[in-house]
Amino acid sequence: MRKLSEITKTVLRGKLTRLVVLAFTLVLILTAFSCTSAKIQYGDVDQDLTEDELNIKGTVVLTVVQTSNEAESMSAKGVVNAFNNRYPGARAIYEEGRREAFAARISAGDIGDVFWVDPIDANNYQQNHNALMPLDSYLKPLNIDVGDVYSGVLDVGKIRGRLYMVPRNVGGQVLIYNKGILESAGIDFDNSVACPWDDFKSICKQLTIIEDGQVQQAGVALKIWWEPIWQMFFRGFGGEWIDSKEHKVSIVSSNEVMTGVNEIIAGIQEGWLYPEDMTSMISSIKYAIPDGDSDISRVCFKSFGAMAWLTSYGLMYDRLEIDWDFCTYPAFPTQNISVGATGYVVYNRTKNPDTAAALALFFMTHEGQVAYHSQTGSDVPVIKSLAEDDLWKGKGTDWEDKNYGAFVAYMDKTKPANPCIMAPFEVADVFSNDSMMGALARIINGAADAQTVFAQLETKANQKWETALS
Repeated sequence: MRKLSEITKTVLRGKLTRLVVLAFTLVLILTAFSCTSAKIQYGDVDQDLTEDELNIKGTVVLTVVQTSNEAESMSAKGVVNAFNNRYPGARAIYEEGRREAFAARISAGDIGDVFWVDPIDANNYQQNHNALMPLDSYLKPLNIDVGDVYSGVLDVGKIRGRLYMVPRNVGGQVLIYNKGILESAGIDFDNSVACPWDDFKSICKQLTIIEDGQVQQAGVALKIWWEPIWQMFFRGFGGEWIDSKEHKVSIVSSNEVMTGVNEIIAGIQEGWLYPEDMTSMISSIKYAIPDGDSDISRVCFKSFGAMAWLTSYGLMYDRLEIDWDFCTYPAFPTQNISVGATGYVVYNRTKNPDTAAALALFFMTHEGQVAYHSQTGSDVPVIKSLAEDDLWKGKGTDWEDKNYGAFVAYMDKTKPANPCIMAPFEVADVFSNDSMMGALARIINGAADAQTVFAQLETKANQKWETALS
């Protein structure tokens, strides 16, 4: 009887354990369901409301990407503190999270009310997760001075014409350059204005040294496969390679766009345009210049995408005792500058939509931008009224005398740097970095001509766009 009793107890314990596990699993499912099925906030606000009439109360969480960079966390914390002072009836809480976990947290419903994104993330979370609340309806009630915001940067935060991402910084394309190479060649270069493209080409050709069939020194090194850069060439001669209204890509079907394509190819083939990160893929041209960032003593001008690169590049040039500075991107006949940004979005399941919108859009106010950029002084503000302010110009570094004006010059000429802002993901992916590397390498190595290669990409992109619309 004892044995039977022990067996019975064991069986009962097993059943009880399974019941507990089942109950726990059910709780998790119901919890997840209750989060993800929370009321969707559509961001529609009466335009006659004033800021005082909005319900800017209660607690919201700001989720930023987990980082070991104390300076980055200081900037976001500065905004949180300023927001809490500005709105005493509300409370913003700062938290960090792993970026790779954001999608799962969105699905589970435990992401912050406001969270960090880049434009690709924003489009993904809205198009594939239906997770974001539009913010344009809040602009007037919150007295946001849109006229003080760089228009091209504002466009980066839009999805299908509506504002979802509030930019916190500007990532406009500029060049960093080796002043010693110019001085050795006796060239008096003015970094305060954009050098016309033909003049820039002439300078680069003059600075290029080719010996024994090898490029020993190049005028300019560009990440020509990178979407912010090749798009400037595609747009630089009067063409528009992508039309989001007509849902069409035009490259070989546009003589103006192909002029930009051919400028890239000719520059590489003539040796004065050094294709950064691509030389191992090119067999038709020999380079004595080391690939990657170690090329700085052998090239004059070089890609510099955003202020986030300042520390690594500044230290690299200084270690080699190279005198350097920034300059604006050369002015193509149709001047344009690719601009990107990262920023903050509002989770559309937030329980405090007015407070969350106020926190996100606070990043676009004068007060919020000062709070963000005054912490470290190492990023470019998104508002025009801070363009001349010293708070962001290499504050606390050995490089305060550099030409930071280059980062905010010609901001009326900006265009979004990410194709996914203008087209569905499947269309933008046709022109991924890897795809553009492969396309350019094929042309330069003589495997196919530019007309053939880009005709294939154009056709593929338009077919995918047509499928996406059907």
